[in-house]
Amino acid sequence: MAEAKKPNVFVRILKFLFPWKGDSAGEVIRKLVFLISVIVLIVCGIYFANRFTQRKNYADTKDLSSLVSDSDAVDENGVQQKYKDLMSINKEFIGWLRIKDTGVDVPVVQTQDNETYLRKDFYGNYSVYGNPFLDYRNNLKSLFEKKTDVLKADKNTTIYGHNMLDNMVFAELLGYRDTAFYKEHPIIEFNTVYGESKWKIVSAFLVNSTDDLDNGYSLPYNFVTCYDANFTAYIQELQKRSYVNTGVDIKQSDVLLTLSTCDKSEIEEGRFVVVARMLRPGESEEIDSAAVSENTNIKFPQGYYDKKNLDNPYRDDAQWDPYKD
Repeated sequence: MAEAKKPNVFVRILKFLFPWKGDSAGEVIRKLVFLISVIVLIVCGIYFANRFTQRKNYADTKDLSSLVSDSDAVDENGVQQKYKDLMSINKEFIGWLRIKDTGVDVPVVQTQDNETYLRKDFYGNYSVYGNPFLDYRNNLKSLFEKKTDVLKADKNTTIYGHNMLDNMVFAELLGYRDTAFYKEHPIIEFNTVYGESKWKIVSAFLVNSTDDLDNGYSLPYNFVTCYDANFTAYIQELQKRSYVNTGVDIKQSDVLLTLSTCDKSEIEEGRFVVVARMLRPGESEEIDSAAVSENTNIKFPQGYYDKKNLDNPYRDDAQWDPYKD
């Protein structure tokens, strides 16, 4: 009697790994569990490898500052040529944002919307880290040109960035809830293709991004222009809402820089906002540390009080509008 021919090695491997005719129910289940586990492991491996690459790419953007040259040349459009290497990598590069001794030390871009760079890095790749970007409505050049009645600087310039769990992008901004952190980092540097600038932080606060979290209202902190009569009212809002009483004054003639990131620690869809004003000519970067104190009566969105079952002492406050007559 002829000996039965054994299946080749490849077939035996297939039979061991995959459900096969004649397998018992238990054997089929074992193989399915094994296959699903392998698939999950592969998918997780790909996910974490991709996430690691995205994180590294974002972290590496800080090294791009070495590409800024010492050139004093300016082209016909007023663009400083020392940034030409960065603009060759990304034509939408518009400046470098830095808060000394923090992780906020990154290139800033601007495009035609406020969506693209939520999931796109400086190199143009998909990334959950995105890249800090300037509000598409802002005219950055206006901050550095001689002002006339026709051309006025934007009253408020806004930059957005993610708050990542690994403390990347704008996550460290939440440190401005603390007076000690503020005292150590009161200045923002924003060096742009049109000129260099420094800004003194005046307020840091929590705000809602959806109207349902504050009685049908969201503070429009990312306004671009503002009626002069309403600017004083906004200054008062900044003082009420700020975690820290900074002691830094704001004049009607000042322009503001606003940094915005997510903060879901207190309310869903919360935003943490840092507002600074441009240093005035001849003004020192130093702050009066003795004037800095904790704000013990902060104005929060209604959702904050609801979550903690507290009464809102500011519930009847007027709703600030930059364009309200």
